[in-house]
Amino acid sequence: MEGRRVLVLGATGLLGPYLVAEARARGALVDGVGRRSGAVRHDLTASSDAMARLNLASYDVVVNAVALTDVDACEREPERARAVNAGVVAELVGGLARATHLVHVSTDQVYPDAPGPHREGVTGPVNAYGRSKLGGEIEACRHPRTTVVRTNFFGPSRTSGRASLSDWALGALARREPIDGFAGSWFSPLRLDTVARWCFDAVAAGATGTFNLGSRDGMSKYEFILALARAHRLDGSLVRAVEGGSRRGRARRAPDLRLDVGAIEARLEGQLPTLAEEVAR
Repeated sequence: MEGRRVLVLGATGLLGPYLVAEARARGALVDGVGRRSGAVRHDLTASSDAMARLNLASYDVVVNAVALTDVDACEREPERARAVNAGVVAELVGGLARATHLVHVSTDQVYPDAPGPHREGVTGPVNAYGRSKLGGEIEACRHPRTTVVRTNFFGPSRTSGRASLSDWALGALARREPIDGFAGSWFSPLRLDTVARWCFDAVAAGATGTFNLGSRDGMSKYEFILALARAHRLDGSLVRAVEGGSRRGRARRAPDLRLDVGAIEARLEGQLPTLAEEVAR
């Protein structure tokens, strides 16, 4: 990565700052674009020529972490979800040089309501967010050098006003507020820095295609929050085990979104951590 020009889109989201930091640590020349302070302020959804002004063809690597990630908002506004999560990707691909390596950050919510761990070949999103992100994957893969990572993540936010699941849970527990942990909702997230590291490992290896990027196993969200509480010596009795992961007025969520990560481990010749190991860090 030394001396290569890297552009991170969505640099002021949850994952973006970690992507910028990882690329710089590898010696890349990094530009970050986001809607918030701390990076080049540029709203890619504001106008039809917003993407064109970025001179995309000048970059060796482009990482797209732009997304509308509010699952319930996507359900209420599916057209907006498609515009951001798929339409922006189509515009992005249209401006890239063929030699540019595109890394597109997707989601575990492209998978169906079926037992996990899920392999990459079978999709079937149950909500508008997942459908829009799957549409974005299709657009991203129109570019000849694309790596799609389907992932979920947690860890300390580096962006003011943005909180991860773990930030929210630890904050509530520190204030001694009871919180619900969904015992029937399973996932395989990674720490934000781990996701960023493996994204650029994929670039370094020239790995293209669609890959799951998650922990090697998984937990229910109830078990996950309990593990966080133990790691931070907070009162786990404040975590209430509740069944299901969906509630009235909210978008449907598939209950088991654990990921089979065998494909990316084989391609990059590495081993991803377990979720317990990530929480312990």
